[in-house]
Amino acid sequence: MQSARELRCTLRLEVGEVIDRRYRLKREIARGGAGAVFEAEHLFTTRPVAIKLLIPEQGRAGEAHLRLLLEARALTVARHPGIVLGLDAGETEEGLPYLVMELLEGRTLEGILAVRRSIGIADAVYLGMQLCDALASAHERGILHRDIKPSNVFISRTEAGREVAKLFDFGIARLPQQDHKITQQGAVLGTPEYMAPEQLLAQEGIDARCDIYGLGISLYEALAGVVPFEGSFGEVLLKVSTQELPSLVKRCPHVPVELERVLAQALARDPADRYPSMRVFAEALSRVPIGDAQLSSLLGIRAAVGASANAATAPHALEPSSTRRRFARAPYVTPTRIFRPDGRTLEGRSEDISVGGLLVLAPQAFDQAERVIVRFALPITGKLLDVPATARWVKMARGTGAVGLEFSPLAPEYLMVIESYVTAMGGE
Repeated sequence: MQSARELRCTLRLEVGEVIDRRYRLKREIARGGAGAVFEAEHLFTTRPVAIKLLIPEQGRAGEAHLRLLLEARALTVARHPGIVLGLDAGETEEGLPYLVMELLEGRTLEGILAVRRSIGIADAVYLGMQLCDALASAHERGILHRDIKPSNVFISRTEAGREVAKLFDFGIARLPQQDHKITQQGAVLGTPEYMAPEQLLAQEGIDARCDIYGLGISLYEALAGVVPFEGSFGEVLLKVSTQELPSLVKRCPHVPVELERVLAQALARDPADRYPSMRVFAEALSRVPIGDAQLSSLLGIRAAVGASANAATAPHALEPSSTRRRFARAPYVTPTRIFRPDGRTLEGRSEDISVGGLLVLAPQAFDQAERVIVRFALPITGKLLDVPATARWVKMARGTGAVGLEFSPLAPEYLMVIESYVTAMGGE
């Protein structure tokens, strides 16, 4: 028979629920196999935060429980402007661990690449140097991230409007003087396409050079639009072990050969042939000649600080270039459920919002002009809406369908909420 505590742990996490008598859940931001991330508000200070909780079934699993608390410790030790800020951690009365972080507004690099496919040379070099600095700081404190990939890189803005990169999801990080081993020997954690060969082989003694490899793969993909080695775990392992790194310059002739060489060293099969540290990797990136390449806005809102007027007006490809924007929009990440006319449903997530519609990433492409129902949480209030919408433009990128959904007329009160949010975010 279940104890009262175990019975309470089977309850679903719901918007409006108060966690640990301090944090009220406002809307769901993301959900995975082990847990969910919510926007929440501190009851006493009203500070908006992001709170990560394990789903009840995982909350009772020792490994998942311990990993979330270790992630909280990792964020505390690795404090850096380029790493999401951990604010609090604890356990609910039901025994579920939680982690409270700063609430970021913006997009993941994965979301940006799904729509844009690739970014410019100046953007890639600048992004790489930022991430090198953040990871160097973590490594110098004895922390290995071990899961560097575009979905764990978040592009946000400072109050001055400067776009900055922040690392998050230290769920499988290795901490200094960790006095216990969580994962069984030989187990492999991570996404194969971004894992260093020594990680794929589950070798002992993995060090900071695995993060150099993961960052190298991420930058290669940001420039080329594809990872160098694709496939299942076994296929990636075979390719990494037997094939040469596909030439970046052949795929992208505009990329300087110097940048190709920098990334090739970061992606050396043998860790001894890679850069000895993130600081040395950053120095190599800083010497890459970028010519007249200029920074653009990865978020597609405003020009990056220091960019020229030409960069400020350059298209950022949030939509096909032939599509003229009718409404101001702003980044907005929240899970979506799309109900299609044939009865199928698709789980996806939004990337931005306007009073006219949503930009949604889903597992597959839509038909042009397809009419659907999209369910999502309204900004600010977190209210769940089911809205009729039409697919106005569709594109496939990196195996994901990006679709611009145009709302059917919304009720005025909902339009006011969205307009207020977009205005507050500086949407353009």
